[in-house]
Amino acid sequence: MLNKFAAELKEARQRNEISLQQIAAKTRIDFKFLENIENGNFSFLPEIYIKAFIREYAKSVGLNEQITLNKFDAAKHGKQYDELGNIEEEIKKQKSEKEETKPKTAQTPPIARSYEAYTPPSPEAGKSSKFDKKNMTIAGITGGIIILFLIIYFGFIHSSSEIIVPEKSYDEVIKDNQPRFEQATPKPQTADVTNTVAGDSLSLLIKTDDSSWVKILLDSSRVVEYTLLPHSFKDIKALRNYQMIVGNASAIQFKLNNKPLNFTGGKHEVKYVSIDSTGLKYLQTPPNF
Repeated sequence: MLNKFAAELKEARQRNEISLQQIAAKTRIDFKFLENIENGNFSFLPEIYIKAFIREYAKSVGLNEQITLNKFDAAKHGKQYDELGNIEEEIKKQKSEKEETKPKTAQTPPIARSYEAYTPPSPEAGKSSKFDKKNMTIAGITGGIIILFLIIYFGFIHSSSEIIVPEKSYDEVIKDNQPRFEQATPKPQTADVTNTVAGDSLSLLIKTDDSSWVKILLDSSRVVEYTLLPHSFKDIKALRNYQMIVGNASAIQFKLNNKPLNFTGGKHEVKYVSIDSTGLKYLQTPPNF
């Protein structure tokens, strides 16, 4: 289903005669990430960033952003998003709520038959009857106004008073998650040194040939996460060990205390590794963050 979803995105872009280069320039999303989305590969970054990229993609090609995200969620679970079906269910739900809130009309008790002899009404009785009819008319008008008010309130005002939570833009998502989503600036001459702690005995240099990302557990106590641009460096200090998830493994090279480590992986492949003073080991399951 994810491949079908990706094909629909690409078809919408081509229908509007928009290139991936134009979307990358407008949204500031890396061209490689946009290619992954159109190829149905949604594992190159954590889901929070994938959804932010899909929202910006949909906006750029003229698609409804929320419906596109709903389709993505359905495709992840192998389901087809039925927009019309969801609308019909919502209408039935609103209709059911209106019927539950509609006041029930009181039933008029049956008229009791009288077999007594007919007695002509007195003049006072006639006046009393006219007075009762007048009161009933006023009561009927008042009741009708109240019922009309309730119908308008529950049918239009109450049902539309939904709490609308504004959704954050792509830039706000990136800003709010800046500690987790940090782009390394290419520095071909000097390495970027981070997380330096007095007494650290390990220095891990990460070098990239293409866009990639890493999530690292330092000394089983501290978690850092980086998105790396092509031809960039990251030098990370630790006391005992590193446990990490590596995205786009073919683009990554490691050096531990200036000694190259033997690390291999395929393009867009995700690897789980552990690195300590003895070298690099591959893990079968992701580290416990």
